[in-house]
Amino acid sequence: MRLLISLEATADAAYRHTYHHKLRGRLWKALRGTQFEEEHDNNQPLGMAFSNIFPWGDIQAGDERTVIVASPREPLLTAIAGDLNMDPTFDIGDMRFRVTDVTPLSVDVGEPGERGTIQTDTGVFVRLKEEHRQQYGIEAEGDARTYWKPKHTIEPFRDAITANLQHKHDLFAPDYQEGPEEVDGDLFDSYELIKTYALPVTVTTGEQVEYVVSKWELGYHVQSDAHRQHLNLALDTGIGVQNGLGFGFINITNDAQ
Repeated sequence: MRLLISLEATADAAYRHTYHHKLRGRLWKALRGTQFEEEHDNNQPLGMAFSNIFPWGDIQAGDERTVIVASPREPLLTAIAGDLNMDPTFDIGDMRFRVTDVTPLSVDVGEPGERGTIQTDTGVFVRLKEEHRQQYGIEAEGDARTYWKPKHTIEPFRDAITANLQHKHDLFAPDYQEGPEEVDGDLFDSYELIKTYALPVTVTTGEQVEYVVSKWELGYHVQSDAHRQHLNLALDTGIGVQNGLGFGFINITNDAQ
């Protein structure tokens, strides 16, 4: 499920490409006093992903912009929507907006047999586990965690995002459903790397690190009801890690029979 949040700018501002920490902060503000507040900083996925504020570009007062929040947890989205309706102030640093509308959305990759394309609307951040490094002969970079880069090739990227989605499946999907690592076949049937870029990111107040993230066009062919559920879960949670900071948000860009 998703919330389409319509915004109206209340002041002129330059577009801040490092919006992630501030936008996350506004969404967490909406969750204060709810059942989800205790999950802050518990090192588990919240089951929430969000887009950038779009369209890109410098902002003038009165401009209309949009942000989308996705989650498989309907009560979480309901809590955010309720707060935004009561307090429409939506300031992301010096990018200042007010909420003019909150609309629920439902997205679905379609029934088995359907094909389509998914694009990563925000950069994907992928952490390679030790098992992936060993399988593909990737050496650890000192004592630091290893994050995917183009030199590692597509196969470990594929395995890492599937393992990450399996973890989210275990958290948010019904116990009787098999996860993406428990069925035959790949999550996506094509992976086209659009670009890779480095981005300074504030992970907590006063702490900034540089992430290497990537944008992709991902082809899919829905193989079964289980595969449909896995793809729809990816749409709800994002792919890769740090979805709660706004990375790995994905959208269906084209679908066809």
